[in-house]
Amino acid sequence: MLHPAADTTDRGATAAGGPATPGGAWQGGAVSSPPVPELPPRVEEVLEVVDAIPAGRVLTYGDVGELVGDRGPRFVGNVLRRFGAGSPWWRVLRADGSAAPQLAAEAVARWRAEATPLRRAASDPADVRVDLAVARWDGAGHPWAGRDVRP
Repeated sequence: MLHPAADTTDRGATAAGGPATPGGAWQGGAVSSPPVPELPPRVEEVLEVVDAIPAGRVLTYGDVGELVGDRGPRFVGNVLRRFGAGSPWWRVLRADGSAAPQLAAEAVARWRAEATPLRRAASDPADVRVDLAVARWDGAGHPWAGRDVRP
């Protein structure tokens, strides 16, 4: 299965009203799309785990890395940064229950909308923490469910 994050096709239109190719050139009525790139090894697995996390539940970057195998938190963060725009990235957070500072405001808004349990509610989004003891997801019902991610 190809993950939606790998779909780089431009579906826009040109100023003349016709379909656009990824380079923006009109191709006589036909849309010319580049082949969808294949995701690097383990990237698709990371995105599948992230996509499976239910609303109101979370995993840490390290948890996701353990679930997909031999990958660490930096690898997971890199995958989400490069390919995870279409995934629920706000459900993957730091080991202390916080979001990366540049993502904190949007993550906190999404956590609150999903009723994710918080252990520290602060006025500064960078200081808000998710209650990992309550909100951490166990992966139940998925191939990686047998791997324990709890400390």
